[in-house]
Amino acid sequence: MNILVTGGTGFIGTRLCRRLDADGHRLMVLSRNASGARKVLPEGTVVLTDLDQLAASTTVDAIINLAGEGIADRLWTEARKKRLIDSRVSVTREIGRLIGRLDRAPQVLVNGSGVGFYGDAGEAELTEEASAMRRDFGYLLCDAWESAAQEAAGESVRLCIVRTGVVLGRGGMLGKLLPLYRLGLGARLGSGEQWVSWVHIDDMVRILCTLVESPDASGVHNAVAPEPVTHARLHETLARMCRRPAFLRVPGWPLRTLLGEMSTLFLGSQKVLPRRLEQRNFQFRYPDIDAALEQIVRGKNERENG
Repeated sequence: MNILVTGGTGFIGTRLCRRLDADGHRLMVLSRNASGARKVLPEGTVVLTDLDQLAASTTVDAIINLAGEGIADRLWTEARKKRLIDSRVSVTREIGRLIGRLDRAPQVLVNGSGVGFYGDAGEAELTEEASAMRRDFGYLLCDAWESAAQEAAGESVRLCIVRTGVVLGRGGMLGKLLPLYRLGLGARLGSGEQWVSWVHIDDMVRILCTLVESPDASGVHNAVAPEPVTHARLHETLARMCRRPAFLRVPGWPLRTLLGEMSTLFLGSQKVLPRRLEQRNFQFRYPDIDAALEQIVRGKNERENG
């Protein structure tokens, strides 16, 4: 297949592009930094700086849209929140314009989103049918992105929306935490009772590939492992894998004071379940947190592309 990827140089995107290339797909990647993209993408990848570079006659069989600035990179000022939304919606609208002018529409658009759609939901179990429990900024961000994707796909393109949890691997959030934990400085945040919905990077890549390659897949899919954990469990397991103590704690109030609304990323609770993936009999290679963190921290049974 000829596959167009946005966000292809990010934590998820680079792993995804390596997998797609290994599977024999032909890649086009949208990047504002073409020279930097070529350094991290598979040889032979067509790097685009603008979707207008694609002629109407270009064959694009599938689009995977992961573009968007990092949600935890900076404090959520009003200007920052607008930029986070715009960075996702603007690219998705560009994709819609591309679909509209191609001689032949793509078969599928797989579009990113997040479990932030559900808001801070406490102990509630959240499947794809659940409504937002709290319409906070996480919900507003995901809802705007999903709405733009629905408009871009229209009636002619199969649309899969992927609500992703915390992606665990040697980059992303865990890449920033591991040095602290290896020094024994990892800490439990708040009460520790808040639920964390997570997925191993290898399973995340496999989910995206499955949705591209399954003609009968459409609609919302929760990209999370089947066993969410409390933050306390995640903290204790990560400390154990690093062979360090787990006694440090940071109360919720200083995080709320320092981070404001952004503290919901660390203190909010989302117990999300991958019901639709399970109905497809998707087999998670890392269904539990112990196996996932052991592979990441200690390099056990690593599957780079498998």
